[in-house]
Amino acid sequence: MTRFASAFCCLFCLFAFGCSTDNRCDVSGTVTLAGKSLDQGTIMFVSVDEKSGNQVSALINNGSYKIPRDGGLQPGKYRVAISSPDGKTPDPVAAPDALPGPTGNFSSKERVPAKYNTESQLEIEIKQGQSNRFDFPIP
Repeated sequence: MTRFASAFCCLFCLFAFGCSTDNRCDVSGTVTLAGKSLDQGTIMFVSVDEKSGNQVSALINNGSYKIPRDGGLQPGKYRVAISSPDGKTPDPVAAPDALPGPTGNFSSKERVPAKYNTESQLEIEIKQGQSNRFDFPIP
């Protein structure tokens, strides 16, 4: 068999049997806070597998988030962190020692409890060929 024929056979097998290194999955779901759709925020998925370091974030709008397949997650387990700062600037009289920000003293208050973001233990598992929809009700 010539080199050309061998190369052609290898390429044909790759395409015919669907071998691909890109097995990312789309991910979607909802986030509620105190029973209401979370108006805005971010959701981050961080791989629990220290070797991969895979991490993807998405915006939460009107309680929904979606990560399309082309920017999605590889199959595996992920830790989830949800954040939604209130976006308010504190009263400078009430917080005179706050560090100055671009428009004065700016320090938004996090609306989501720490156990769902900085101290999160939430874990999900992404599975190839299955619905990867995850809803997060935050009390």
